Amino acid sequence: MPETFGLSVLDGKRLASLVVSSFRGPDYVCFAFEDGTATPLYTSAPGKAFVAALPDKRRAALIKRIRFKRLTPNTITDGRSFEAELARIRKAGYATDLSEEIEGCHCGGVAVLDAKRIPVAALWVSGIGKRLPPKKLLHCIRLLQTAARGIERVLAQTAPARQAATRAGTPCVAAARERLAAHPEQPADYAALAKAAGVSYSTLRTAFRAETGTTLGQYHLGLRIALACGLLVRTGLSVTSVAERAGFCNQKHFSAIFKRKTGWSPLAYRRRARPSPGTAHPARPARRPHPERERSHG
Repeated sequence: MPETFGLSVLDGKRLASLVVSSFRGPDYVCFAFEDGTATPLYTSAPGKAFVAALPDKRRAALIKRIRFKRLTPNTITDGRSFEAELARIRKAGYATDLSEEIEGCHCGGVAVLDAKRIPVAALWVSGIGKRLPPKKLLHCIRLLQTAARGIERVLAQTAPARQAATRAGTPCVAAARERLAAHPEQPADYAALAKAAGVSYSTLRTAFRAETGTTLGQYHLGLRIALACGLLVRTGLSVTSVAERAGFCNQKHFSAIFKRKTGWSPLAYRRRARPSPGTAHPARPARRPHPERERSHG
């Protein structure tokens, strides 16, 4: 086969299809793409295949961010036309780029789905239009579909093991959580945590968010709020003393954050959590925050 084949992934930040690997065809005149090449989602076949396979809400949010720009006479230049193209792709099971990004270049793309039917990559073929007319392009796409289904079977077979590994936790994340939980009231140096775990700060930050669903800072804050909840229920300490023991700079700052996280002021939380004398059935306390359930977009 004289054409170029490759694998790309979605770059949501740049709204692009990112080439991870490609194999240039043996023909003297053939397209070649360096690893890391980014192409627009609305013009490239792998990009369109990827977006078409996304869950509805994620796909709609992504399309709203796209700024369409005409690259050739065949380029899609508006969201409505792009959505119509994506609907066609979902029905056909593959995407095409017929000189939409580069004049004279034809491309076909097929999404690769994980065990949850979420796209994780896209396979593609690219070649000179005259050498890769629609009928021949479709033949290449069928080969891609066969390869994609093979990859998906492997992903499905290995999914239980990967999920178990995720539940077990990566060593650097486990170490960071253990250190934070040991002394939640103390200020945390996240760069030092990463160094102690033997990884860079960016690696720890990314792994921590992927595994826990929250940031290091929000997780640490959740631990401090949980500590404060325990002190309010089990002791008669003043709110100021509770704030100090939970590592907050002052009572006012503590009270504001506590109410935002629990829905109650510290004193109201204590009254609901501790029964008054003679009360047979105390009011249920507000739910204590669980550090793993803290969510942040920061």
